[in-house]
Amino acid sequence: MNLVRKCFHRMTVYEINERETKEIAKSCTKNEEGFWHNLRKYLREYAEVTGLHGFRYVAEKRSTPEKIVWGLLLMISLGGCVYMINDVVYKYENSPVVVSFATEDTPLYQIPFPAVTICPEGKYSKQAFNYSDLYYRIDDGKEVDKTNLTMFHHLSLVCEDHFNIFENETLDNQFFKTISETKIDPTDMFATCFYNDEFYCEKLFTPVIIDEGLCYSFNIFGREDIFKDHVYNYDQYYHVPHKIADYFDMETGYKENAGVVAYPRRALMSGVDNGFTVFFSFDEGLDDPLCTGPLHGFRVLIHSPWDVPLLRKHYFRMPSNKVVAAAMEAEIVHTSKDLRKFGPNKRKCYMHDERPLKHFKMYTQSNCLLECRTNHTLKKCGCVEYFMPRDNATAICGYPLHKCDIESTLFSRHTEYNKDVSNICDCKPDCSNLKFTIETSQDNYYEKEFLKSLKYADTESNRVVLGMRLMVLAGARSKLSRTNFSRELTNVGG
Repeated sequence: MNLVRKCFHRMTVYEINERETKEIAKSCTKNEEGFWHNLRKYLREYAEVTGLHGFRYVAEKRSTPEKIVWGLLLMISLGGCVYMINDVVYKYENSPVVVSFATEDTPLYQIPFPAVTICPEGKYSKQAFNYSDLYYRIDDGKEVDKTNLTMFHHLSLVCEDHFNIFENETLDNQFFKTISETKIDPTDMFATCFYNDEFYCEKLFTPVIIDEGLCYSFNIFGREDIFKDHVYNYDQYYHVPHKIADYFDMETGYKENAGVVAYPRRALMSGVDNGFTVFFSFDEGLDDPLCTGPLHGFRVLIHSPWDVPLLRKHYFRMPSNKVVAAAMEAEIVHTSKDLRKFGPNKRKCYMHDERPLKHFKMYTQSNCLLECRTNHTLKKCGCVEYFMPRDNATAICGYPLHKCDIESTLFSRHTEYNKDVSNICDCKPDCSNLKFTIETSQDNYYEKEFLKSLKYADTESNRVVLGMRLMVLAGARSKLSRTNFSRELTNVGG
């Protein structure tokens, strides 16, 4: 009897445990079904009342094909939204700078007068050396002494190309001595110069060596402010008796204590009377067509005072017996200090102290491109052209090495990779810069007729006179940005 009771008790406990397990499983199943049911319910209710078009047609009781069509349309719309959002994010990451403008007046005296670089077409004085005579002697196979042959080689770099009798030679600093010894005397070129109260041409102009040979610059920065200490400069070339740091800062402009007589010189008022005037006087009979070609006169470039001028490609010409007037309009770009928190790749420009250059103390895009060209020339040819910045140990490319064609190499890279040369060289624009728009007009200069009326005897000489007057337009105005993260554009002019 006791055995039967024990068995019945065991069976009852087992059945109770099995029943409880089934009830727990059933309860869990009901809870899971309730979660998904509620989720579907809430999504359906949202789709029926939302203002987003198309969702209600998927949630309503409709045919399966109709729901599939609306589902596809919603996915396409969602994909388009994602694409546009990604495009906006990409623009923010790569171009977060917004340019905006507001106009206000700017005093004209706060704007530096531009630098003016003048290059004569005549590269040497016939009284010091006869290039064409030596050319014909060499061409006829006559003997030429070593000194004259060296000078001929030096002048061949600045004269027109005719023939090549030289091997791949490099030159030293003797080249600059030859250019200096055979140069045209500035007093034989510049008749009259004046700017405000300054009247002496030799004090207004600074000799510089650039791609057109020996030229003369007005209002340019000196070598102590443009080049680093290791860069070689011959004699007094690029020498200016002013320290720019005492008067001017490239980011902020003239200092408060700079005074009226500052450097770089500034235009105190508009008009011809307050501009820069220079008259040239030279003897066309002394020009050597074999060296200069069929052109006479001068090349002129108007540029920022802190840029190294290059006149082989960009210039306007001063023809003989003409007077040229140039009216200039300045465009100044200032950059908000808040932009420094963005990197150069995002703001698409460099501050003057952000991109260290090897040969230049301050960054400008034109100086950066010249240094890039110098570095590529040195790497390819083992020398640099005579006008490129170099230390005393770097050789000068002689004839015909000066035709290493680095510019074509850079251009081919630009074409191959579909990039700007400035991007290959990492030469972004300056965040703060000064540019000039120039309008020129010219008229005949009747000097001989004027001298005849005054009964001067010497009216039949080959000497010609030409003049140039530069003025800044009246009515200075500024366009300044009113947003924090922006570049500020200042426009000065009429």
